Amino acid sequence: MYKGPSAKARVQKSTAEEDDGDDGNHGSTAVQDVHVLQTMSTRIYFGLFVAESKFRSETAKATALIEAKDTEGLMAFITKPEVEARNVKRVILKARTFSQNIAGAQCGDDEPATYKVNAEYIGTLFQDYIMPLTKDVEVAYLLARLGGLKRQDPETEIHPNWSTSPSSLKKRRLSESG
Repeated sequence: MYKGPSAKARVQKSTAEEDDGDDGNHGSTAVQDVHVLQTMSTRIYFGLFVAESKFRSETAKATALIEAKDTEGLMAFITKPEVEARNVKRVILKARTFSQNIAGAQCGDDEPATYKVNAEYIGTLFQDYIMPLTKDVEVAYLLARLGGLKRQDPETEIHPNWSTSPSSLKKRRLSESG
């Protein structure tokens, strides 16, 4: 589990160094923030499926680690450094591709490309925050995997209030109204 400064502290520090202005687009910014958080949550949630796949590929080894409640062993079991490195490179490439300013490219200028965001910084955020959170979810899932849980809604295995599936929202509304 990551033990450094919080994501909020690092992002505030980096944005404070780059820009101290206020563009007045608070509503649009809030909408985009929510969208980013939902996307990050979905990406982390996919760790459940990755963990299940890893469990099925090496069931005996995973079962032994789960039964011993060896969280460090499970973390090592699910960690594939070469895959993680490829994923970070892919995130950087996508950040570069989708944040490129295209105005100069349309004019045919030979000027170097400019970007709206620092793609390497996005890769660092992914590596330092998203991947560790995803692996924490994978370990939590694996520890509960052999507990004989009836899986009606896998999202509630992580935290019952995090679920946003339609069935969970309906259940929550019914329980709150009753």
